[in-house]
Amino acid sequence: MAWIIATVVLALLVVLYHTLYWKALTEGRHLRNYALLILLDESVYAAQRKGLSDLVHSIDAKNAGELGSKVNLALDSLAARLGHTLSGVAGLLWKLKNSL
Repeated sequence: MAWIIATVVLALLVVLYHTLYWKALTEGRHLRNYALLILLDESVYAAQRKGLSDLVHSIDAKNAGELGSKVNLALDSLAARLGHTLSGVAGLLWKLKNSL
């Protein structure tokens, strides 16, 4: 009986770790995509720089650590919302490659 419980617990842990691993990969891909989008498109860069400035000024934080945490959460959320632009970023990279 104990081995059945141990097997179930281990299986649940494997599923949990697998899910967390794929979530981390997806978030990393979204953040890389966001960074490339900002670096490749001047209008996106300008809009995101202004948006970041507005965000920082609007956040009520008691110290730099709290401000940094809130900004990081906002950027993670923004990068996730822009995850659908992967092919657009690939197109911008191709355009950059062919422009030289």
